[in-house]
Amino acid sequence: MFQSLVFIPPEEAFDGAMQMALDEALLLSVETPTMRFYRWNSPCVTFGYFQKRSEVELTHPRLPSFRRWTGGGMVLHGVDLTFSLIIPRSDNVASMQSALFYKSLHSRLAFWLASLLPTEVRLVSKVEVCEGASCFSAPACDDLMMDGGKILGGALRRSHGRLLYQGSLQFPHALSLDPRSMAGALSGSLTLKSLDGKVLTDAERIAESRYLNPEWVERR
Repeated sequence: MFQSLVFIPPEEAFDGAMQMALDEALLLSVETPTMRFYRWNSPCVTFGYFQKRSEVELTHPRLPSFRRWTGGGMVLHGVDLTFSLIIPRSDNVASMQSALFYKSLHSRLAFWLASLLPTEVRLVSKVEVCEGASCFSAPACDDLMMDGGKILGGALRRSHGRLLYQGSLQFPHALSLDPRSMAGALSGSLTLKSLDGKVLTDAERIAESRYLNPEWVERR
């Protein structure tokens, strides 16, 4: 899918605001397609840009919640394999039509998972699509299914020709999967990197001004 891919492993743990801010900071700075894996410091919920905060609080009243920059539904984090893809405008993949990108990405991940798991992994068909506030109870077209349940969903955001994808893989033992192997399913040329000081500093600023800002969190 990518000629080359930067791979950022799950090292330091962060909360939801910082995780969202890190993706935004990377979207503004990377020059090569980049895949970042999250490590959560505690369970939390992220919810889509267009969702109502009040609905999230009714569903998950005891957990901190954070509005994403991407769309989609509520996602419970802490035992999932959470990751993002940050694609600069210089890469052809960034200009792919959204539905085509989503299907292409999930098809490759389905093939990768099928090589590891003793059960069928497949794309959600149009007739299986349903609406709902919670991501994993509302399959969208070309999400991934296994044993009758949704296991992978994602959300997109485009900004000035750049593309951000945020995904969550959820099934028993998902965290035992090798993130580097997953990244290798998308590119045969991986470059290992860590989050640098500038990205961390920029993300801290973005988290404070956006993802921890009540005007952002309560905007709907």
